[in-house]
Amino acid sequence: MNCIEVKGLSKKYGNFQSLQDVSFEIKIGDFLAILGPNGAGKSTLMKIISTLLKGYSGKVEICGYDIEKDSKKVREKIGIVPENFLLYDKLSAWENMIFFGGLYHLPRKVLFERAERFLKSVEMWDWRNKKIKEFSFGMKQRVNIARAFMNDPDVILLDEPTASLDIKSALAIKNLLKEVNGRGKTVIFTTHILKEVEEMANKVAILNFGNLVAFGTLEDLSKNLTEKTLTIEVEDHLQDDLFSKNGLKAQKIGQKVVFNYTTTQELDMIINMIAQSNLSLKSINSSKGDFDRLFLKLTDKGRDKN
Repeated sequence: MNCIEVKGLSKKYGNFQSLQDVSFEIKIGDFLAILGPNGAGKSTLMKIISTLLKGYSGKVEICGYDIEKDSKKVREKIGIVPENFLLYDKLSAWENMIFFGGLYHLPRKVLFERAERFLKSVEMWDWRNKKIKEFSFGMKQRVNIARAFMNDPDVILLDEPTASLDIKSALAIKNLLKEVNGRGKTVIFTTHILKEVEEMANKVAILNFGNLVAFGTLEDLSKNLTEKTLTIEVEDHLQDDLFSKNGLKAQKIGQKVVFNYTTTQELDMIINMIAQSNLSLKSINSSKGDFDRLFLKLTDKGRDKN
């Protein structure tokens, strides 16, 4: 069953086309990462899905409800972590949790149980009585994300939840998202950190200048890459120009050389060059292209080329 359906979504700011005819579907329990360069339309898409932005064309349904016609029902189903903190600085972490949870008219017992559970999940329980204004950026974000779970949402929407965070805060947030997704909750987040996508997401949407240029699993998208790599590590001193011959793509990194190739003929040429170099090999590894290169390939187009 589909959890979210986005159909023909477009949004303009004056003459600037932020989104152009974006359509996709995700199922209940999916973990979707939305990627794209700065200005690609990620935040605009998240604001519309979160019911925070109007003035668009197209249609969005969440859990079977139209986000315009049934916005109240939609807001009961979602938890939102926008790019800016949705917290009151003069209140403590605990008071913020109780205040925002109270907006959903939760019974007192449920309210307290959830506030405790989610503050503990993001490792902020010990600081529950301190005011938000006393917290670091990372501590505020942890409380901000815990707050978004107070209504026990079916869908959690997060705009760059780990941006600029320390390792501990980022890990606490990622662990919480994995845990709730494991319980069947649908998670959608934007990020610039490609490693996070590989670690957590089962679906990926890539935007470029407002267009959806790719959607699917990482395995599906990787089929777009025909280029492979061969990496050798040597014990000898490497000359900078040793392998920069015959038009081969080679990059020297310390005592390693990374070759990019697409055909068996190119691979044979690389192997012959290595054999003729008389270098003492420490290791040799071959792999198909990585997600970083896939992302760059799919977003390597200017607006004038779309």
